[in-house]
Amino acid sequence: MAGLTVRAAPARTFVTGGAGFIGSELVSALLADGGEITVLDNLSSAAPDWVDRMIPTPRLSFVEGDAASAPTVRAAMAGHDRVVHLAAGTDIAAGHGHPERDFASGIVATEVVCEAMREHGIRELWYASSGVVYGHPTRTPTAEDDGPLRPESHYAAAKVAGEAIIAGFAHLYDWRAFAFRFGNTVGARSDHGVVHDFVVKLLRDPTRLEILGDGSQAKPYVAVDDLVAGMRHAADRAPLRPLTVLNLGPEGTLLVRRVAELVIEAIGLSSDAVELSFSGAAPGGGGWPGDTAVVEFDISAARALGWQPRASASAAVQAAARGIAATYRATGRPLLTSQERRAAARLVPGPGLR
Repeated sequence: MAGLTVRAAPARTFVTGGAGFIGSELVSALLADGGEITVLDNLSSAAPDWVDRMIPTPRLSFVEGDAASAPTVRAAMAGHDRVVHLAAGTDIAAGHGHPERDFASGIVATEVVCEAMREHGIRELWYASSGVVYGHPTRTPTAEDDGPLRPESHYAAAKVAGEAIIAGFAHLYDWRAFAFRFGNTVGARSDHGVVHDFVVKLLRDPTRLEILGDGSQAKPYVAVDDLVAGMRHAADRAPLRPLTVLNLGPEGTLLVRRVAELVIEAIGLSSDAVELSFSGAAPGGGGWPGDTAVVEFDISAARALGWQPRASASAAVQAAARGIAATYRATGRPLLTSQERRAAARLVPGPGLR
């Protein structure tokens, strides 16, 4: 069962957020399947080398624009068979001071995408949701039908709202939609998240590592290639129904303290030589206000379809850390955490495809 991959049928696919970390990995896989792809992205959080990942082909086109802009989405979506909606804000912590950002990038954009699909008669949608929709669940591991959902951030609330919007459209207009609840996705090309930020901090100062929170936060870490394989596998194997909700991640969790130890080891440092410091838990137990402290998946539904991650959470974290460190060492890019980079406005997007 583990590692089984089934190629989704080639299709003309419209991908919002296709220039991001997960998006560029998915677009690359769909191109390899032989499909035609249009990427819509505003490049606000694009992977710096996203274009380098793409197979040079006339089957790929790029539109620079915002998924919350109805005229832009309607014009760019015409002529496609399937939509993959990945576009969203990636800086969950920033939502504490700017709730309007998650409303626009999460709720408004999802409504715009769904309305454009209805207008164009497109009836297949893959949606990037998140494990943070569960908040503090009634039980762990948490299955897709466990509830109620108790989001603890504007980002999580927007994901819950997005699922609800899609459910309404899917049932009314006879769609086949998927809401994939992602685990904490990691990979060598990641430019944000705890693994990336730990690598950056350790490369700057290999003697000390600051950890947000108290280190007891527990999350499901999944390799990005496993995540993409899970989406494609589910689209090929899931029963026909208006909406399929699916946890995509590993069984079990890693404590953030353990993630720190794995990253230290992966980049060639001795744990005895690195002093760990902790900022202290925020209200709710997370690393910052709105950080969901514990996310643990029941992945029985994904396993029933014949999929589970090939890489364990520990292996995924260490492979990602090695790859991120190698990139920084080879390129000499500024050593900035994701929040520092955004604050300094130093993210330089790729040239794009026209």
